[in-house]
Amino acid sequence: MAKVFVVCFLTLACSGNKEQTKQNTDDSLSIRLAVLPVVDCLPYYYATDEGIYDSLGLHVKLLTYGAAMDADTAFCKGHADGIVTDMVKACIWKGAGDSVKVVMSGELKLYLMTAFSARIRQTSSLKEKIIGITRHSAVDMFTDEFLWQARFVSTDLNKPQINNLSIRCLMVDQNQYDGAVMPEPFASECEARGARRIKSTDDLGLTLSAVVMRDSVLKTHKDNIRLLKEGYNIAVERINKLIGDYQAEVNDTTRLYGEPEAPTLMSYLPQDMRVEIPDSLVQYRKMGKATMPNDSTLARVVRWCKGRELLKKDFQASDIIYKKE
Repeated sequence: MAKVFVVCFLTLACSGNKEQTKQNTDDSLSIRLAVLPVVDCLPYYYATDEGIYDSLGLHVKLLTYGAAMDADTAFCKGHADGIVTDMVKACIWKGAGDSVKVVMSGELKLYLMTAFSARIRQTSSLKEKIIGITRHSAVDMFTDEFLWQARFVSTDLNKPQINNLSIRCLMVDQNQYDGAVMPEPFASECEARGARRIKSTDDLGLTLSAVVMRDSVLKTHKDNIRLLKEGYNIAVERINKLIGDYQAEVNDTTRLYGEPEAPTLMSYLPQDMRVEIPDSLVQYRKMGKATMPNDSTLARVVRWCKGRELLKKDFQASDIIYKKE
């Protein structure tokens, strides 16, 4: 099957939009959060559906988008109070002069998946291959980092931009691309159809997730950031228990018959955006609680952004990290 070349360029700065952030003045305990239907956002879905946030007195409305670019647009146009994104985009926005801050961070697990027909088993075989990504993001940085590790440069790889996660996954499944960088559960979807996991953010020590809000929003919601983190952490504890219990059953050598039932965690994602494979084929890993970006991570991201000339101006680390007044 002939390979399809799709290239899109994204230049998005929050400060360039005329429409300002729209505050929900009727309900100061309501946060609209732009998210993607991925495992890294699962704690927000779980905490919302299971009433965890409601029990804390915080109403969280999740706005789900199939592509990171669409979530970015919603955030920058003020349709969302915050966005679950990555440190790369946070730094690019800050470097463009936007008044944004990171209020919490996480792991953001990404995987290089290679198509079955490509027969690629290691990064040393990637030169001049076609790997679908999203530009100017953690996905882009992760791709460069594993290329550098293999002693390649960024231009040694063809990196068409495929923003929609489902389409990027489908192009690997149908062997139209040599591979793509995917989050879970889309990585498991690819793997179930024959793709291979070649590299992960864990391999490179990258923890790039970031929840970003605009300063003007934080003035209204500064008392709610603690609740947002608290609900997230409660959800992580419960999810990890479900995963741990399932893994213990799988590893139970004394079990006489039957297969353990996988936790139905994918049911918390929007039905029209779920992967087609059953929960038992999704590679679940225990999740970490909410943190804040450390200095080494931030320095690593800024260095990569400067190398790509993505920062219009410099900023101090303290300028991008939220500290409650």
